Amino acid sequence: MALKILIPWIPTLILLHLPVISPSNFTYPAVFNFGDSNSDTGGLAAGVAFPVGAPNGETYFNKPSGRFCDGRLIIDFLMDSMDLPYLNAYLDSIGAPSFRTGCNFATGGATILPANAASLSPFSFGFQVAQFIRFKARVLELLGKDKKLQKILPLEDYFRDGLYGFDVGQNDLDGAFYSKSEDQVAAFIPTILSEFEAGVERLYNEGARNLWIHGMGPLGCLARIIATFGKDASKLDQFGCVNSHNRAAKLFNSQLHSLCAKLGSQLPQVNVTYVDIFAIKLNLIANFSQLANLMKH
Repeated sequence: MALKILIPWIPTLILLHLPVISPSNFTYPAVFNFGDSNSDTGGLAAGVAFPVGAPNGETYFNKPSGRFCDGRLIIDFLMDSMDLPYLNAYLDSIGAPSFRTGCNFATGGATILPANAASLSPFSFGFQVAQFIRFKARVLELLGKDKKLQKILPLEDYFRDGLYGFDVGQNDLDGAFYSKSEDQVAAFIPTILSEFEAGVERLYNEGARNLWIHGMGPLGCLARIIATFGKDASKLDQFGCVNSHNRAAKLFNSQLHSLCAKLGSQLPQVNVTYVDIFAIKLNLIANFSQLANLMKH
């Protein structure tokens, strides 16, 4: 199948309609999501009791919601665009959550490569894939015993027809810069993406056919990265972002895009959409004044 590349119009993104796709061609019965804090809706908070307190959640939920965000995440707007409820975290069983329209396996701090002693989250991408495989098997087992559970669990064909979201890899590059040079980080990227490819292929073998893959955002523009690696002004770009980290993110995205094309051409019946998050976020940074004025009107 052909690879789709999505670069949403920036003002439209700001107005909370991501992506600009009509309901007629962007409707899925369920979403199964994998990733890190960019799409975690409560996994790390539930899994390891990680404190995600105020000001997280204050602008929309009016309280911490398990998200590393003061409001909603892209995954939330994606669910809104399909008129589906927000995803519950796989690890959060309190309150009898419904998984009828999908499940979120993402956890803050997650990496693509297996976690180590320094990892914030033990739930790396491969771990999340394993959780999904168990989730699917358990769902099918329970539905076979009690059809009433269809009210809270996804139907069998949802695993084939659903959307599989991915937003992960940022923490792999972030962590690598603490012990590696920029050239060494660049040489490390194929290893990271090989692990990602293996995980995606495992999901494909479980029935995943619709892949929604986010590229990495401008890593060098994160405040924490600037505070740590941006003390030398000569290492910053015109926006005050750390050049080395952004170059690595761009290289990662280039290779991820190539991988998406490979998956789209080699896996039968698969649909791959690559979302250029780097372009989206960098435009937000570059045009913040213009977009802020737009939001006021």
